[in-house]
Amino acid sequence: MDLDFLIRRSKNVNQNAGSIFMFHGYGSNKEDLFSLEQYLPKSHTIISLEAPLKLPFGGFSWFDIDYSDVIENNLDKRYKEIKESIDSLLSNIDKHIQSENLNEKDVSILGFSQGGSICWKLGLDFSNRFRRIMPLSSFIHPSYLNEDLNYYKGLEIYSSHGTLDEVIPISLVENYIELLAKNNNLVFDKFDAGHTISQMNLVNILKWIDMTNL
Repeated sequence: MDLDFLIRRSKNVNQNAGSIFMFHGYGSNKEDLFSLEQYLPKSHTIISLEAPLKLPFGGFSWFDIDYSDVIENNLDKRYKEIKESIDSLLSNIDKHIQSENLNEKDVSILGFSQGGSICWKLGLDFSNRFRRIMPLSSFIHPSYLNEDLNYYKGLEIYSSHGTLDEVIPISLVENYIELLAKNNNLVFDKFDAGHTISQMNLVNILKWIDMTNL
């Protein structure tokens, strides 16, 4: 299915621009992360995609989830739903690359919260498709990945988490992220903040993007 989206096109109209695809959190929408586009490189096309599942109280979701999934620290029972979202995202990303004449070798992904969990899955299991991976304040667990965490190597990753996050406590994900850091070019920033992208977090994201010559 075609996902709704918002787009800010690259200023470099005469060449294959790089791109950053954004995935919002549970209960949010395509407008949420798109507010960051004003800070991101003008040389890149920014596309914020909207999740396919409409929630009864408003907003959208990439897959159904309840708090027990977080408490149990396991996404195994959500694998089918996650796979459907992943397949849809890969298809939509390919369509945008073709329709916007984007550089398929310079595609980065950024996700927050549940969108960050989707970002982890895409970036790790389809690493040949993405140049940079930026999951923020998100859940990661080996149960929804295709391989053991030690399998993933040589990837460019920026991840961040608030030490005061009560939605996805950092204690649930910290060990997994630090394990990934052993074999990948992974920056893991921790902030005295809750479940949000703080101003300092944004500053560090932009520094990392510049440092990795995106």
